[in-house]
Amino acid sequence: MSFKENLKEAMYCKNLTTVQLAALTDINSGTISSYLKTKNSMPPVDKALKLAKALDVSVDFLVNGFEEKTESSIQQKSPFPIEVFRIAQRMNGLNKDELAIIANMIDFIKKQRKEFTEQLQK
Repeated sequence: MSFKENLKEAMYCKNLTTVQLAALTDINSGTISSYLKTKNSMPPVDKALKLAKALDVSVDFLVNGFEEKTESSIQQKSPFPIEVFRIAQRMNGLNKDELAIIANMIDFIKKQRKEFTEQLQK
């Protein structure tokens, strides 16, 4: 994935607009917009560091689309079990329709578990 796509993904995950990210980084919103529009646009290191910090990702993620993390560092930062992170890694690269199918499957499993639990309590 390109810097542009990785930046969009990180912004989406943090639910940030270009204007909000600009305010967090002191980088002009027009400059951020240019990173989001131009396929091979890459910021200088100082700006990449500011973007990464504001988005709580590594510069490696913004440049390459992945982060090298150890399981212990993930467990320290995340409220989720490591298994959730492993599943998320496996979903990387799926399209929106495929991700929607997975979300529906999760909802179905939760509903089934709830109904089963309710039946046991009767």
